[in-house]
Amino acid sequence: MIRKQIYLPAQEDSRLKQIAKSQGRSEAALIREAIRQRLDEEDARDASWQRLKILLASLPASGKSSDRFDRNEAYADRTKRHDGPR
Repeated sequence: MIRKQIYLPAQEDSRLKQIAKSQGRSEAALIREAIRQRLDEEDARDASWQRLKILLASLPASGKSSDRFDRNEAYADRTKRHDGPR
């Protein structure tokens, strides 16, 4: 193990002492557990991001990068659908 020194606000230190005492555990054990949980969350987030990147890369291209939304064209298509015999 590697020794680390940290600074805590007095309120967090008091709460840490209280939890450690109530659980019969050391403050260091609680700190290590909290760090492990945070690192596990980061690992899960990184894994999710990697899966998302793979999924996005596997999707087919849906057009040319020069394709742009044309409001007039979209409006014309819409009116064609609604114009006609009623």
